[in-house]
Amino acid sequence: MSITIKELVALPSLRTRFLAGRSGEDRAVQWAHTCELPDPWNWLGTGDLLLCDGYSFPAEAKQQVRFLENLAQAALSGIAFAEGLHAPALAPEAAAAADALEFPVLETAYAVPFVTVARTVADSNSQEASTRLTKIIRLYDVLRRAHQSNFRGDTLLDQLGDEAGARLYVVGVSTGEPLLPTRHPFPAPFRQALIETVKARGGPLPTFLRLAIADESLLTLPLAAGHRAVLVVQPLAPGAAPDLVVLQHVATIADMEVERRAASALRRRESGARLLGQLVDGAIDLEAAETRLSAMGLENRPWRLVCIGGDTSVTVEDVQAWLSAKRIRHLVAERRDELLILLPDAQPAEELFSSEREPEVRVGISHPVHSLKGMGDAARQARWAMEAARSEGRRVVMYGDQSAAFLPRTVAEGEAVVARILGPVIAYDADNDSQLMHSLEVFMDSNRSWKEGADRLGIHRQTLAYRMHRVEELTGRKLHSLQGQTELYLALQTMRMLNGG
Repeated sequence: MSITIKELVALPSLRTRFLAGRSGEDRAVQWAHTCELPDPWNWLGTGDLLLCDGYSFPAEAKQQVRFLENLAQAALSGIAFAEGLHAPALAPEAAAAADALEFPVLETAYAVPFVTVARTVADSNSQEASTRLTKIIRLYDVLRRAHQSNFRGDTLLDQLGDEAGARLYVVGVSTGEPLLPTRHPFPAPFRQALIETVKARGGPLPTFLRLAIADESLLTLPLAAGHRAVLVVQPLAPGAAPDLVVLQHVATIADMEVERRAASALRRRESGARLLGQLVDGAIDLEAAETRLSAMGLENRPWRLVCIGGDTSVTVEDVQAWLSAKRIRHLVAERRDELLILLPDAQPAEELFSSEREPEVRVGISHPVHSLKGMGDAARQARWAMEAARSEGRRVVMYGDQSAAFLPRTVAEGEAVVARILGPVIAYDADNDSQLMHSLEVFMDSNRSWKEGADRLGIHRQTLAYRMHRVEELTGRKLHSLQGQTELYLALQTMRMLNGG
């Protein structure tokens, strides 16, 4: 059993007395430590006695009250000032707050160094330390047994939580998305509180960050995993205070698991991206592709291809983390500044991406793909649907569901339009190594300005005029005619959609 504040004050050698909060004299002191940072409650915690020279203790009464409230909320055992040093006098309001909080405020004689207090606490708690060591050994034993049994890590956090006496979550700092699986989903209010608190703080996170949510107080410990992950601790019982030393070891184990999974995910993502690219390009033996898809858990057909527009902040890493958290098998690759994702058709792709939190994301989804030979066509379908979503201002469009507007409805219709209107120009360029198509695109993008178009192409205006005259001859459409301009422009837009921009 840890030494109490009452027992500590009773030791003549420490010459320590109460300034306020005597009603909290039964608080257990697990450790005693100095801290002169302005927010010691983010660096010390449950059962710690704060030893303070007074540099960080405010002089103004309201701030003193708030200071003591933060210490009490962090479940410290009390605060001890050094007599005659730098601490301002304890204001009556602060003394009253300490009494109401039952939070001990002590003063240690000038002649007694703080190290004496710390050693006394450490010596008195040797049995407590032995119990803690046993618990820490059990934590690492959980990890050892897990890996000996070809452990995948799906229950690691739950087992560690059972040992620590808390419900544990490991989530991304900026997103609040789970990085390790647990039996319990990370509650939305916890996620919101974490994001808002981290955003309000700015800069690196302290050793312990506390989140107040309704009647609950959560503890957050940053992991070393690229400063991008945190361990969120929810006590199993209201008011319970898990051992912070034990939790730091839990954080170390969780950090190792996050890094292990990140390395594995990177290898899988790179391998999957190559495979998906080869499937779409038709550059892989189909039997070999079947084997590799089976190894990645994607052997069951049909599949669907999803295309996410490149004008959002969504990254390959975001998609992989999001789908992995939902335990959805997938391949994802970045192609032409867009994201292409292969999913099993059993997953409701439209529902999945309709709930994506990124507000500006535009998603296109192909028809079900029953054959690996159809991957290229499915990629064009997904890209076509994505472009329709972008032009229509919709979040998700399934291929074939887009409104016709002024563009072809399907890939097949689009290919027919391009072949009918621009086919002669494309063929002429191929036969003569000319640049009529590129010149037409630049001319249209320049709003049919002869000067701007010629400048962008780096040619004389007369050369551009000659090239556009050849386009008119080959297509049978006049650029001074509104109908001709419209048909050429829409054919160009269609070709861009078919080619992915």
